Amino acid sequence: MHLHLDTLALVLAVAVPALAEDPIYTSAITGSAHPIITPAPKGPRPAVQVAGPGLFASFGHNAGSPSAISFPGNGAIGSSFQAVYPADWAGRIAIGKDNDPDYINRGSLIEASYDNGAPFVDISYVQGFSIPIVCSCGGPDTGVITGCNVPLYHDNGSPCPLPGPSSICFNPSSNSPQSTGGPVPPFFSPCAGAAYTYPNDNGAGAGCGSNLISCCIGSTCPSDPKQP
Repeated sequence: MHLHLDTLALVLAVAVPALAEDPIYTSAITGSAHPIITPAPKGPRPAVQVAGPGLFASFGHNAGSPSAISFPGNGAIGSSFQAVYPADWAGRIAIGKDNDPDYINRGSLIEASYDNGAPFVDISYVQGFSIPIVCSCGGPDTGVITGCNVPLYHDNGSPCPLPGPSSICFNPSSNSPQSTGGPVPPFFSPCAGAAYTYPNDNGAGAGCGSNLISCCIGSTCPSDPKQP
């Protein structure tokens, strides 16, 4: 798909090559408090294209941020879509297997901003993990700059500490202060430093010299060189 770039907008293009992460945990929430939503990083204004049956997307922006120029709306992801954001936008796109806003926004997040023409993007599992996501600066073949392609439920590692509905694993570090240096919860440790796994996991974010950011959803996506 060819994207026509507007120099005043950031394009965030997302694709789903395969969905290999079948649900492992489907339990209900048992007394866990809603995590504190951390603000999106400083950076660019985005547009988004996403593909993949069985997934949903939820779009949001920070308080005081302008809203999207255009976007497909919250709901099921089709074969592809694109959203475009104005200058000084900052916010997030949640991707998950449940369209309920109480849950999808507590899973895997693409966080981005477009301040002073300087895009910034990160993948955040601070609230929780729902599916692997990675992003590249420019086209999809330019190399991953943020995110983690490890299917954490299938990594034969530590069990999810706070299982939620629709394959979400809530992160117990979500309520920790921004100043904390960790520790990373063991379930999330395979992605530490590549995706945000605790509030101050700041090495996970990255600036981009292009107003096109390409993201990929699923464990078959390329890995981030920063993955442990």
